[in-house]
Amino acid sequence: MNNLSERISTLLAKMPMAMVVVPFAIGIFFAEHYTLPLWLLIFLCLITLTGAIAFTEWRQNISLCATLFAVGALLHSLSYREEIPYNKSLEMTLKIETSSALRSGYISSEAKIEECATATLTGRNIVIWGDSLIRFKAGDRLHLTTQIYPFRAKREAYARLMHHRGFVGAVSVNHRATYDYIPAEKGSLHDWAVERLQSAMEPSDAGGVVLAMTTGERSKIRSELRQNYSMSGASHLLAVSGLHIGIAFMLINFLLLPLLLLRYGNVARSVVAVALIWCYVWLCGMSPSAVRAAIMFSLLQFSISSLRDYTSINILAGTAFVMLAFNSHLLFDISFQLSFIAVAGIVLWAMPLYRLCATRSKVANSLIAVLFVGIASTIATMPLVSHTFSTVSLVGVMINPAVILLANIIVLAGVIALAVPPVVRVAELTAEWQNRIIEWSASLRYGHFDIEISEWAMWSIYIAFAIATILIFLLPKREKRPKIEG
Repeated sequence: MNNLSERISTLLAKMPMAMVVVPFAIGIFFAEHYTLPLWLLIFLCLITLTGAIAFTEWRQNISLCATLFAVGALLHSLSYREEIPYNKSLEMTLKIETSSALRSGYISSEAKIEECATATLTGRNIVIWGDSLIRFKAGDRLHLTTQIYPFRAKREAYARLMHHRGFVGAVSVNHRATYDYIPAEKGSLHDWAVERLQSAMEPSDAGGVVLAMTTGERSKIRSELRQNYSMSGASHLLAVSGLHIGIAFMLINFLLLPLLLLRYGNVARSVVAVALIWCYVWLCGMSPSAVRAAIMFSLLQFSISSLRDYTSINILAGTAFVMLAFNSHLLFDISFQLSFIAVAGIVLWAMPLYRLCATRSKVANSLIAVLFVGIASTIATMPLVSHTFSTVSLVGVMINPAVILLANIIVLAGVIALAVPPVVRVAELTAEWQNRIIEWSASLRYGHFDIEISEWAMWSIYIAFAIATILIFLLPKREKRPKIEG
């Protein structure tokens, strides 16, 4: 019993940020579902903080957790909850944030309200629906007088998600509408990258995938192909996120290895690598998922020389805490949830399994790593995907190792093609193979199932995952037996 207590204490000591972010996130979750007066939350913060200072040992830890819970609830309660003036004509100026994506007979874009007759709407996000004859690019501006429509009540989950992302509603624009159109100034790094790759490729599905995975430009992907990726459980490949930033992270660190030969070379490599990572995010248009991944990999870069255990999970938890402290609504953003659950699965499951199965062959180790990363990330996100999208992709577990390996080649070749355009042909050929695998897996009769689990079932599964993971980490490690010579 004493040995178990010691192991638990050691585990908690090695993962301090994980112990911080959990009660903080629970406080945010509580405030989302239950409304408490602000004065009561402030009072709870002061009382629990006093206890954390006055008490010692386990009482201090309980008080500190209660303080984090109260602070999380208070921050979320203070978030924006103003009434939106729906169905009223408003004069506003919109800045397009994402290029128009072609859906089934219409286009959609995301924009930010730069100026508005209602001052409280300034700085908020909005969705633009339009007919297929209209195309907007990121950076364009529209000045118009129109109405803001609420998201459809029938799609309550979608409306709730968009609210947490800071969207107040939608506006409708068609080619007959009257509005002032101000095209974006050319010259941004993102526009340059998109134009350079497009000029080196023929219009095709493979080219659209290369553009999406390298620069984040998804407007060239057909809706049918997008649906195939979704059915195959591989839609995450089309949005620049942790996977893509991770590939850039590995390439940058490999290219900067010569800096280690210099004095303070490790520090110099970290500074240059972080700068280049953010340049890549800028190249991709600064999408929220890419920014989140860049924050984590920036922290990981500065701790890359650390040999301590649990460094990765602390970085992940620390990143989550900082981002939730700035925007508590991220906790309810599906892309935020998927990215952090996937990375947690990789850190807690894939990495230990890789260490157990690692061989002396670097090629074999690379394949083993890709295999475990694909399986861990898919299984970790499966309950959330089932609850949110009402589907479970069994084939995704099988094909993810292969498509992730292909994704590495596509992103690496795509980035290199920005400097050496002929290399883009490698990315196109690889994307063609990836599309074939996706189309084949989407056509399988039992490749995916329409299953929607309840929220309580989802949380039960994740609690079981967490308990099993903790128990595995608490198991005593086997000591290596000394080699007997002679």
